[in-house]
Amino acid sequence: MLRSLTKLRCFAAVQSRQVLSPPSSRRLLHHSPPPQPLHSASNFRISRPSFISSSWPLHASHPSPSLVQVRHASSKERKRKPVPPTVSKVKKTKMKSYSSFKSRFRTMNDGNIRRWKEGKRHNAHLKSKKSKRRLRKPGIVPVAYAKVMKKLNFSA
Repeated sequence: MLRSLTKLRCFAAVQSRQVLSPPSSRRLLHHSPPPQPLHSASNFRISRPSFISSSWPLHASHPSPSLVQVRHASSKERKRKPVPPTVSKVKKTKMKSYSSFKSRFRTMNDGNIRRWKEGKRHNAHLKSKKSKRRLRKPGIVPVAYAKVMKKLNFSA
């Protein structure tokens, strides 16, 4: 009995797609696939079970509303205005203050910027004596960096 009812529902849905006019079918069946051609519906046959009385009519052309499945738009599909994030996703970087730079850089008479105390303590146990000695001596800042530092007035 359950199998025959599911067959009837499927047949009613196929028939309702063919009978309904396009605007009303769009309203009732939101996400239904396009209507199938007539030859596919004619291949689908329903044999009436013998236990169903003849007093129960088969209205395939006008199925009851309970047989037709109406799908409404789910809440996920509804378009919503994007909400701004509560916490900014931009990486925060902290600029070192001028006081931490003023003792490290000095402008020389020829315009070059000299740098002291570069990487002296970082990984000191891994550095050789030569590299530690080299780091004790002041180095010249590369030209590109020096140009930016002069624009920002980093060197005193």
